[in-house]
Amino acid sequence: MPHNCQKIGWCLLILSVIVMIIKALFVRNIDVAWYFAKTNHVIFIISFFLICLSKEKVEDEMISGFRLKAIGITAYVFFLIFLMLSLTLELRLIRVFSEVSSAYISEAFLIFLPLCLFVLYYSVFKWMLWKSRKQEAL
Repeated sequence: MPHNCQKIGWCLLILSVIVMIIKALFVRNIDVAWYFAKTNHVIFIISFFLICLSKEKVEDEMISGFRLKAIGITAYVFFLIFLMLSLTLELRLIRVFSEVSSAYISEAFLIFLPLCLFVLYYSVFKWMLWKSRKQEAL
């Protein structure tokens, strides 16, 4: 995706945060809140998708290699996080989860896990770029 998609993604992310605040402050009807939450969730994921997968201003082989490494590291870490959460829920290691309905937990994970995935990938990728630019400056 072109670099302009990253700007669109940031705008959508800011929009989804504003919608979330408006929903929390003004919406009292549960049905309306549910529709706000679902559309906001989709906008949130699309915005992270646009931010993470758009190209940098200068995209070369080194940056493509960083992207590939970041995807690999993210996959390993995400697998470990998912495994720990699954074991925690299955074995009921945390008492809080036994008192909360499983529907709420699954809904929370539908929001938390993609967010964690995108933030982890973007953080690793930007850290690799920062580290590379720091080495080039020396």
